[in-house]
This record gives sequence, structure tokens and C-alpha cells, in this order.
Amino acid sequence: MGYASFSQAIAQVSDLSQSYDEASWRAVETLERVILDHRPTSAMEAVAMLDVVISDVIGGGRADGRDIKALQAIRAMLDDWG
Repeated sequence: MGYASFSQAIAQVSDLSQSYDEASWRAVETLERVILDHRPTSAMEAVAMLDVVISDVIGGGRADGRDIKALQAIRAMLDDWG
């Protein structure tokens, strides 16, 4: 399952995360990778990324470290904003 953009991933992840079947879980994982690997350019994008990070941290964190990388990307964006 490939998603072309960050905005498409955001639009679909919340709907799928409400399902608990195996196919939905795999789709959410793919969508979260798109979201967490993104470099935010707006506060709205950063908030969407933080929503995923918070959900992942509540669940015990990610083994792949994408949650930490997403936090670093958000911090870098804030640094750029001065």
C-alpha cells in the first residue's frame, strides 16, 4: 500500500486506526511511516505528527525510532522559525 503524500496519510490514518483487524493495522503502520518520516513545514503538519507520536508513546514507543526522528524534525522546524 503506497501513499503519495503526507496529507493523504493524515486523512486516512485516523479512520483506519479505529479498526482492529490485521489489514487495518498494517495500513496504519504504512501511513504512520509516511507521517513520521515527513519534515513538517507548518504548525498544522507538526501537530499531525505529534498526534501520531503521542499515540505511539502511549503504546510504548516505536522500535524503529521513527517517533524520536519525528520529534527531532519538529524541533528543527521550530528552530528554523526562530
